[in-house]
Formats: sequence, structure tokens, C-alpha cells
Amino acid sequence: MTPDLRIRQAVVLADARGAKVVAHSSDFDTAEAERISVLFGPRPAGVACPVAHFACPFGAAHVAVVRVEDRPGDYLGFRFLVLSRDLYRHLGDPFTISDRYPANWHASGSLSELEWPQERLPERTLEQLDVVLREGDGPLLLGGVQAVVDGNRVVVVRAAPDEALARGVWMLLPERTRIDRWPASFAFSDELGFDLAVHPAAPAAVRRPLPLTEDAVKDYPPSSYELNLQIAIESRDRDALRRLLARRTADDTLRLGLYMIAFAMVAAVLFRFVL
Repeated sequence: MTPDLRIRQAVVLADARGAKVVAHSSDFDTAEAERISVLFGPRPAGVACPVAHFACPFGAAHVAVVRVEDRPGDYLGFRFLVLSRDLYRHLGDPFTISDRYPANWHASGSLSELEWPQERLPERTLEQLDVVLREGDGPLLLGGVQAVVDGNRVVVVRAAPDEALARGVWMLLPERTRIDRWPASFAFSDELGFDLAVHPAAPAAVRRPLPLTEDAVKDYPPSSYELNLQIAIESRDRDALRRLLARRTADDTLRLGLYMIAFAMVAAVLFRFVL
């Protein structure tokens, strides 16, 4: 079944006084966008945000993919792209979604509704992932990937957004993990509970589980996904890499087991009834 391909959009401006939607497409939940913009956190003194991205739930049935930039007048601009969860499950990469649609920071009033083409994102290639590991901080990337796969949250402290780190970790994650985790290449608070976040200073964590620091991530115990991913890339094993990226999560495995148990119970009841 084809998911809803529509993407609603909005532009929000925020400062110390609050957040306000200044442009949006029809049927857009402006109150939710303003709430999320406030929860992103107040800008610390002297901290710039040239370009950053994050993704998070937007109500019960949608996902917000958000581009954040400094705007004139000490405002912080938020460009929201809001898509159905079903569509997001087919895509899973908020950075690529945002890159497809340039932000119009001068918009006001009404915006047109966007639509995703009837296509999946291109398959990630071995060459792309090899570049990510060779040009990035390998121990931090691999440790971060394994930590997120294991259900941990990760916080890295940087003076400015670290798009390369956030994009790199998301490139290396399995498909199923990417659609259930939330990244932020910069954020000023922990209120939105990102699974991977870059902060200008260590935040006062308000969500559980408590996040792992950069040092803890670099020393994170190697496990099967991280090791097999590294082996597949270094040995140029494309088939193994494809299988790793398509692997089930622990939740998927548990869900499948529960379905099998339920099916067996129904089958047993029906068999007794027939006899």
C-alpha cells in the first residue's frame, strides 16, 4: 500500500520571547510546531547555529524533519517538513529528506503543500559508508552506531552543529533502527529526548535513559553490528553489508516471536475445535 506522500511545511521564528509560525501550508498544526521549537531550547549566549537538523515525532501519526538556522535579529529559524509516519518508515533519513526541499526563509502567510515522489531513497553504497568511516572519527562513529542500535542515547558536546557526525551515524545505522530513533546535529536542551544529539554544553538530562557522553561512546564495548559492519566495509563485501543494513531490530524480533506464539495459540484452539 502506497503511504500518504503529502508533506506539509512551515517556517517558525523563535527568540527569547517564544516561537511563532510565520508561514505554513494548509491543515498544518501550528501549535505543535511552536511547542517543538520552544522545547529545542533557548539559545545560550554567544552560540551560533549556522545550519542544523533534527527529526522528532509530530503528534501521534506524523514525523517532523526540521532544518534550523540563525536568522537576522537574533532569531532562530525552524523550517518544518511534516510527513506521515508511514512515509517516514519508507525513507528513514531526515537529512536527505530535508536536502531535497530548499528552505524559503523569506516566506510568510500561505505555503504550498509538498509531495514526495513515488520512489524510495537510493540504496546506500559500500563506497559511501567507506568514506564516512575514513573521513570521520571512526571510534566515535562506530561506538555511536552500536550504542544507538542497543537502545542508548548519545550526547556529544560541540561549540557548533556537527552535521558530519549526525549524518555519518545515520548513514551507518540499519534501516529499521533509523526509523525508530531521532537525531539532532545541534540542540540547546534535552527536552525532545533525541537518541543522538550534539549540544553546545552538557545538558541537564530530563529524559530516560540518560545519554552516554562522547568518552563513554568511544569506549563502548564492541558488539556484533559494529564489528560486522566494519568487516563488511573493509573486505568490500557488498552482500554482507546489504544484509546488515536490512537487519531486524530487537523489537522486530520480539514482535515476530509474539506473532508466532499468537498464531500457534489460535491454531491450537482451532485444531481442538475441529476435533
